Amino acid sequence: MKEFHSTRNSNRQDVDPSKPDTIPKFVDELPIPKVLKPEDRKDGYDYYEVEMKAAKHKFHKDFKETLIFGYNGMYPGPTFQTMKGQAVKVKWINNLPFNHFLPVDKTIDGATGNPEVRTVVHLHGANVAPDSDGHPDAWFSRNYKYTGRKYSRQVYEYPNQQQAATLWYHDHALGATRLNIYAGLAGFYFIHDFHEQALPLPKGKYDIPLMIQDKSFNPVF
Repeated sequence: MKEFHSTRNSNRQDVDPSKPDTIPKFVDELPIPKVLKPEDRKDGYDYYEVEMKAAKHKFHKDFKETLIFGYNGMYPGPTFQTMKGQAVKVKWINNLPFNHFLPVDKTIDGATGNPEVRTVVHLHGANVAPDSDGHPDAWFSRNYKYTGRKYSRQVYEYPNQQQAATLWYHDHALGATRLNIYAGLAGFYFIHDFHEQALPLPKGKYDIPLMIQDKSFNPVF
């Protein structure tokens, strides 16, 4: 699906990302995150592996690429689509650098010590067991070199025994949550059920997820 395209011609030299009134509107296609496919299906579970890594992303056609942290290197992260009752297992893999590209406030609880980049995934709104809920102190670093005091497992289990819902997954590490989400660690997780599918709601290519976030940008030099 494409957004309406403005007839205004953009001149990249006149675009300053730090000044919103210089940024042309409606010149990019509406981005729709890729839907994940299971790596495997066994023992009643759909099994996925998702890698957190640094990547480059263009937020606008007239912007330069900017550094992000992304699930599978994407911003937003890839979308999970599942049905009520279909259990899911996810191995969350941290391949991020040890140091953050955003400034770290060392006065915040949990932000001191090494490494600066620590991650743990929380599926917001899901009914899950405590060890798969993304406790802020269950964080882990690249290659699991460092782990938090509540860290206990690499593979999380989501039973999806709840009604249809639009959920989102995001980083939840103590002292770093705001930085990691701002850097790009967020994505959609949809649970569907037969009651929802019986309703006259948009389906297929017309069921479009929308994520709204504030961003600020440095001037282009």
